[in-house]
Amino acid sequence: MGFENLGKMVQFAAAALGIPAAAAGTYSVYQTYFTNDAVCPRLRIAIVSTMERSVAPEAKRSLLRKDVGEFVKKCGDTDPDARTLFQEALREEKPAAIARAAALPQASDFSAANTAAPDGLPSGVAAGFGRSPGGAARGWVALTRGEPGRIGEPNFDGHELSLTVLPPPGTVLRPRLMMPVWLEPQGSVNDEKKLQGRIPASGCVRVISVRPAEGRARTWGEVAPVPCPVNLQANVP
Repeated sequence: MGFENLGKMVQFAAAALGIPAAAAGTYSVYQTYFTNDAVCPRLRIAIVSTMERSVAPEAKRSLLRKDVGEFVKKCGDTDPDARTLFQEALREEKPAAIARAAALPQASDFSAANTAAPDGLPSGVAAGFGRSPGGAARGWVALTRGEPGRIGEPNFDGHELSLTVLPPPGTVLRPRLMMPVWLEPQGSVNDEKKLQGRIPASGCVRVISVRPAEGRARTWGEVAPVPCPVNLQANVP
């Protein structure tokens, strides 16, 4: 069963069993009524599914708290990018990305090319991606992973990626999982203050420029959000 389908199945099962939505996180419901050995992938699916639900922010945080706590404890060291995204979603105060956007000059101060949403891109995707300090819908993503045992593993489909193979400018890529967007490339440890936004697993980006690993165990790409071409569209029912 695909990861995209599993999250929806979990929500459907919880509803069918009459489990109150606020009683526990999605993962907790799944853990009670199903069995699966892939703890971290299962937790990640449950958290992303909750993040994408259309509910009030405080209600969403209530649903996320237990699952994110479990993820940080069991999986945070092996998936620091996801840990950063999930902890950001849990912040009680105004999320950092929103606070930075509010501090930017008004749209009238930027050129139309910088402030316009990319053609064909849902407004929610563009807003979630965030904007660079100059106001453009562009940011940096880790093209490959840097965790011990996974160094050089691709984070995107659409081009061969490794520590020594980088995509040319103009290449369109789709993330294998929800990915964080950064204001600048990160070192061996993420600076959460530099988090700009995120790309959903169903989204795509166009490569603007690339940066080799340079001993940081990850290659980086400066990218902009774009609609997915047919060959890269997510397999979502």
